[in-house]
Amino acid sequence: MRKWTSSPGFKVALISIPIFIGALDLTVVSAVLPHVLVDLEIPFQTGMDNAAWIVTGYLLAYSVSMTFMGRLSDIHGRRKVYLTALVIFAIGSYLAAVAHTWPTRLVLRAYYLVASGRPDISFLSLYVLIAARMIQAFGAGTMVPVGMAMVGDLYPTGKRAKPLGVIAAVDTAGWVVGHLYGGIIVRFWPWQTIFWINLPICLIAWILIRSLMDEGAPEDERGGMDWLGAVLIAIALSILNIALGSGAETSSAASLEELSSLPPTALPAVGVAVIFLLLFIWRQSRARDPLIELSLFKESNYKPASLANFLIGVALFIAIANVPLFINSLIAATPEQGAWDSGWMLSGLTVPMALAAVPGGWISDRRGYRFPSLLGLVIATGGFILMSSWTQEVTYLVMGVHLALTGIGLGLTMAPIAAAVINASPSEHRGTSSALVIIFRLVGMTVGVSGITTIGLRRMQILSAQLMPPDAGFEEIGRVGALVAERVITDNFWIAAGVAALALLPALFLRNRKTNASP
Repeated sequence: MRKWTSSPGFKVALISIPIFIGALDLTVVSAVLPHVLVDLEIPFQTGMDNAAWIVTGYLLAYSVSMTFMGRLSDIHGRRKVYLTALVIFAIGSYLAAVAHTWPTRLVLRAYYLVASGRPDISFLSLYVLIAARMIQAFGAGTMVPVGMAMVGDLYPTGKRAKPLGVIAAVDTAGWVVGHLYGGIIVRFWPWQTIFWINLPICLIAWILIRSLMDEGAPEDERGGMDWLGAVLIAIALSILNIALGSGAETSSAASLEELSSLPPTALPAVGVAVIFLLLFIWRQSRARDPLIELSLFKESNYKPASLANFLIGVALFIAIANVPLFINSLIAATPEQGAWDSGWMLSGLTVPMALAAVPGGWISDRRGYRFPSLLGLVIATGGFILMSSWTQEVTYLVMGVHLALTGIGLGLTMAPIAAAVINASPSEHRGTSSALVIIFRLVGMTVGVSGITTIGLRRMQILSAQLMPPDAGFEEIGRVGALVAERVITDNFWIAAGVAALALLPALFLRNRKTNASP
């Protein structure tokens, strides 16, 4: 028994389970937002924008925690930071489950100490829930890079690709399956069940990881923490996520207008985010113990792998945003059916993607990083091209085959790209490098969904003006609207194919490993 539980494969599975649950909670609430508003007695018309922060706030804290918690694990040890993250995630889950009870009463008492008048209790409960979700996310986001760094410590250089690909795929699959998982939960239980389920899982994982895994504490001096750099990159990512993420929620029942309408402040906010990013880079070039060692980008694989990862994130989220849009606009008879069908169809993309990470790692360990990355991108490009042929008459079977092909292609790239970045960094920066693997993909996803849906809205307006007869009746308006939606969405799949093909260029510059060095 002890021999089985001490195997690296078992430890990878142990690390993966909390990461999957944390990623699941990123989008699981999207499916239950209407139930939350009903239970809190908040009108849809006035409350939905605020309620969207249950998702947006999670993504924000999820991304920000990655920027410096990986570095803390480089300094203080992997297991210690991972277990702390598990506790934070569990506390956030508990607070989210009971947000409408004693936490709301506690906040109400604090409010009376500093302000007069009576606040809206329903909205106060909502804000407490949002805060609890952000606490959750801080723990969940920490577990991803620290978990990848733990895997890097478990395996030698020549054996890391497959387990690293599993972690990356599990993280991605989690937040895509979240819609379906949330929909299943609220069919049978109250929405708070989503958060209660996390507690026993976190407890069991905490006990097993505490008992079975080594601390991974640094044996020598690993330097200090650049807190100013952490603040600068956190501000940059926060502004970027708020600017591009608002109006781009990935609800499986969203309409094109809901996905596309970026606020007018989005572009100025992106400019501010770029300024803070430049300040961060300036700080890293002068800090004694930088958060990110800029010299790492001089390593042969760091830049091409990071760029390819960003482009893969863009292409992936184009699919995630447009598959539900296609189903809701052109196939499903009701929003409820659209949400249910979209969840299952997106699983046809993400489950093969997660499964393909294993052979992707196996090939990478034997053939190097370049071959499986190129193979996966070629397959994904072909899958997106097939998706661009969808019409209103397409069957779910055909859609599932095309999505599975695309998922397999993207999955094949995850292990070699993650391994190329992490293997290029010394052990004292492995946590930081693991965070960068995820951050580049997350930024790509954010840019992808915001950019492509904004383009899609503009295309819809142009095509509608061109194709809609001046005296169109109700039936003609519906027919032209469906035709325009079909053309815009399939054009988006062509763009995704182009982005995946573009990622072939940096993948060509990946240099294969030359030695099987130890950790």
